[in-house]
Amino acid sequence: MILINGNELLLIEEALDELRKSLKPMGFDERLSYQLEPSFDWSTITGQGQAMSLFSERRLLELRVPKSLGAQGGKQLAEYCESGSDDLLVVIMPLLDKRQKQAKWYKTVDARALVVDVYDIAPEHFAGWIKQRLQSRALRVESGVIEQLAVMTEGNLLAAAQEIEKLQVLATQGAVTLELLNECLADHARFDVYNVCDVCLGGDFQRAARMLARLQSEGVEPVIMSWALVRDIRAISKVKHALSQGQDQRSVFQANQIWGKRQPIFKAALQRISLDDSYVLLAESAKLDQSIKGQRDQIEVGPIWFQISRLCSSLSGFDNNYRSSTNGGDPKGFSNALQPTL
Repeated sequence: MILINGNELLLIEEALDELRKSLKPMGFDERLSYQLEPSFDWSTITGQGQAMSLFSERRLLELRVPKSLGAQGGKQLAEYCESGSDDLLVVIMPLLDKRQKQAKWYKTVDARALVVDVYDIAPEHFAGWIKQRLQSRALRVESGVIEQLAVMTEGNLLAAAQEIEKLQVLATQGAVTLELLNECLADHARFDVYNVCDVCLGGDFQRAARMLARLQSEGVEPVIMSWALVRDIRAISKVKHALSQGQDQRSVFQANQIWGKRQPIFKAALQRISLDDSYVLLAESAKLDQSIKGQRDQIEVGPIWFQISRLCSSLSGFDNNYRSSTNGGDPKGFSNALQPTL
């Protein structure tokens, strides 16, 4: 058995792809995928481990765990490790903390199986990750490309990977210049993504909702919209905290790379958003990030674009202004705002 635990979806999926390729020559021709749900029948896993396949000698069983195993799940994994199956069970789950690794089931799995911890790329190593990925695609870059790409994607591995894939297609003889990177980043959809952030910071959620509907209809990846929003929310929180400590606004703006025409927009947002509000926005951002990584049930929290709209409403002040007029449901007029006339 292999237990892969981590929160960075891109790294996990790419590791799984490599694992599948390496297992193919070893006779693992059949792959069965499962997802742990409240009504999950563990016999589908334990039974597969003992049943003979009609199609291949050995099978790869993949079990995705969106949240946690629970007591029953931990027990079943420990028992599976001791069953001696010829099949290979791969469990994919969120990063385990120190307390979880003290559990009896984990100690059994750790002793009898392979445990792979997939840690997030630290901010100080993000540029190095980009450089390595560019090199693996046989791309040569001029000075400044890696640093600018790191700034523009703000630690979002999936967004960075998508930009590198585009550069691989567009680069002439594998040469990536700053000019090519800027052209790649400045496509129409991405400008709209930035515009949505500015409109939310300016407090105009009705307009932001119309723009979101257009981006969704054009097939823009929600992860790109998400990282742009999260970037600005983090900046708001950092600036509010620094100002509360008595730091000079101009130097704080420079430290957080808030330049030129964006400064008036941020100033307006800072007047509307308190320090406590910024913490709430950060918490909402974290939940959205979990949803995009598949760690939250969309049946419970709604589709990704709906969650993005809710975050935009909070950032623009729409959600805060109207929530008090409801009894726990959507803010007044919120559902209508999510269905604008284009």
